[in-house]
Amino acid sequence: MAVITTDILLEGVRRDAVFDWLGEPAHHQALLQGAFDDVRRVDDRTYELKLRSKPVARPIKYVVDRKDDSHGGRRVLCRTEGRRVAGSLHYSLRTMKPSTNTLLTVHFDYDPGRVLGALLDQAVLRKDLEAALKKIAENAGGAIPREG
Repeated sequence: MAVITTDILLEGVRRDAVFDWLGEPAHHQALLQGAFDDVRRVDDRTYELKLRSKPVARPIKYVVDRKDDSHGGRRVLCRTEGRRVAGSLHYSLRTMKPSTNTLLTVHFDYDPGRVLGALLDQAVLRKDLEAALKKIAENAGGAIPREG
């Protein structure tokens, strides 16, 4: 399994407000747009994405599963399907000081495959996925409404 993580500090928005916003599957289109080369909404929880990566573009199915606050924190759980990109993606939220700030962590745990997949992941795919996750975090910073 491969893991990619990126963070962004959302100033002026409380953790529960971010949790509620991310918990709405329709809002995820704003996160995904521009992070992937093509974003198409399939139904109320599912998106089909295309990531241009060498040697071929990667189709990715992105599904918003559920909000999770069972462990005392706040996470929104998603999953991905596709060759070399099947895995779980979740958004974790932590309250920062002052309490009107929230640290959003985008965590992607995926299976690039065996030997050939691991080589492709190291050579190209990981960089493209890291760039996509950073763009998702940037999009969240612009899309999630601030308080006040």
